[in-house]
Amino acid sequence: MMRKKAELITRISLLKRKIDQCLDERDRQGFYHLSLELKVCQHYLETCTTNHEVRYKRGFEQKRGNFLNS
Repeated sequence: MMRKKAELITRISLLKRKIDQCLDERDRQGFYHLSLELKVCQHYLETCTTNHEVRYKRGFEQKRGNFLNS
């Protein structure tokens, strides 16, 4: 999971650089294409992070409940 997040963060960074280059070169089509890809990557990263936090929180609450009921 951490490796996938690292890959996404790296990809997002590269996309931002390429978008800046498109802006410098006034490449509208490249800008739109890369911006869409950036949004998809950011959404996927956010979803992965949120899902991981929910799973972690559920596990923690279950363990806490077992501890309190003991």
